[in-house]
Amino acid sequence: MKTITIYILFFITTVLLLINRYTPLYINNSLLHFIILFISAVTFTFSIGLVIGKLKTLKSRLLIVLVVGIICFTHSFLSWGGDWKTQTILYRNQTNDRKNIEFQMRGDRFSFGYKKRVVNRLKLLPGFDWTTDVDTATIDHRQWKKMNLYINEMKFASK
Repeated sequence: MKTITIYILFFITTVLLLINRYTPLYINNSLLHFIILFISAVTFTFSIGLVIGKLKTLKSRLLIVLVVGIICFTHSFLSWGGDWKTQTILYRNQTNDRKNIEFQMRGDRFSFGYKKRVVNRLKLLPGFDWTTDVDTATIDHRQWKKMNLYINEMKFASK
């Protein structure tokens, strides 16, 4: 039963990471993203250990969890560009309240300045969004209500 659980966790977390990387699905919480990455890496390592017959003691399993945790943390720290934060909700869909067109910004860790984007954001679950780039000049104004609601998730000083 433990083996099947490890394989299922590995499959689910790896699929989530791949979908996040190669589709418009966006994990909008860096802690959640780290946990999914960590579980994927640990279950992969345990799966390899089960196949080759190693990792039989609790001490070896704890050592693997510690080493994988350090590697995942280092990887996340060095490659994380920052989370996209909503600054302004430009438009809200009139039929679906979870669908917005938002102006978002992200502060880069190792460079000065901010990246900016305007996206069509569909909130799927807490921590998971479906985002696609959108040109606000081409939207159908019958479907979208203009909001210009200033959210300021980056916590800039007010004017």
